[in-house]
Amino acid sequence: MNRIFQRLDPRARILTIVAVIAIVASTPPAVLRPFAAYAALAILLVLTSRASGFYLTLRCLAASPFLLLAAGLLALERGAPAGASVLCKGYLAALLLAMLTATTPLSELLWALREMRAPHVLNIILGMMYRYTNLLGEEYARMERARNCRTVRPLGWNRISIYGHQFGNLILRSWDRADRVHAAMLSRGFTGAWPAIAQRRFTARDAAFIVLTAALFLAPRLFVPR
Repeated sequence: MNRIFQRLDPRARILTIVAVIAIVASTPPAVLRPFAAYAALAILLVLTSRASGFYLTLRCLAASPFLLLAAGLLALERGAPAGASVLCKGYLAALLLAMLTATTPLSELLWALREMRAPHVLNIILGMMYRYTNLLGEEYARMERARNCRTVRPLGWNRISIYGHQFGNLILRSWDRADRVHAAMLSRGFTGAWPAIAQRRFTARDAAFIVLTAALFLAPRLFVPR
């Protein structure tokens, strides 16, 4: 059971997650009863994959500040039930998207988006963001090591100023390195399309999984009393 999701076509994985999130997001504001069923079904869906519980927890925690802020502001404006509804929707969406990224390599996601006729610019931006995030991390690690080697006293009250200058230098150095990386990509024949993975087929099993999952999530959306 824990490999069913992995065996799906990447397009089927994306469509499944998008369908589930759309159904959950369409739940009327301040309606909370369906979320118990949503949560149980989401856990069951996670169990069909090999996603790490630790990874999923970290991703949900990373989204917590934004979700709590949005829920708190809405609760002040429209009441606690509306805020709780937004919080539940946000955590379910974060959990499912984390499961998708944990079980599907970026190359497969980009290929699936390209096959589904997603905007080419979006495909390029996602690929570049993923690759340049690693570049930023490498540059920051180098700057941190250099600063530690040159610092013999605790930073003290100058910490904020030093980190500000370090962040500015990080942007400038990353910009220069990004230009060099881009020139290297062009010299190696990059034409704006990432290398395709081995061709996959969208089968009846993929369609059945999407329909069944959507139907299971749609049932509490339609039939659970408000």
